[in-house]
Amino acid sequence: MRNIARLPLFLAVALCTPACFPALLGVGAGLVISHDVLDNNSYVAHVNEDAALTWAIAKSALTHQASDPITVNDDLRRAEAKVDGANVTVSVETYDEVNCRLMVSANKFGVNDGEVAERTLQQLLTALHEARD
Repeated sequence: MRNIARLPLFLAVALCTPACFPALLGVGAGLVISHDVLDNNSYVAHVNEDAALTWAIAKSALTHQASDPITVNDDLRRAEAKVDGANVTVSVETYDEVNCRLMVSANKFGVNDGEVAERTLQQLLTALHEARD
């Protein structure tokens, strides 16, 4: 019973954290299962969507964000682009039959750029959410 009483406080704190913003995009529609940040400032979202559809939308959304043409490897579902002066890598991995993992990393001048990676992931998740509706 004590844990249930703490739930509203936990949710209020969690929802006010900027790093949780990508997870909020899909909560109502059930799009994002979870959202993680790895040690190297790579952002990972487990998406409740087919990998092929996620990959197609991710490529399109990355093209709109990039300042130059993107480099795509469809076999590996991996794309590289220049976004806000950083080298961004986006990949989509099959998680199971109906879920996939969307990963974004960025580096600028040889240093990981978590801000660009997070912003890029947010925009990719927004594009996925819009395509789903």
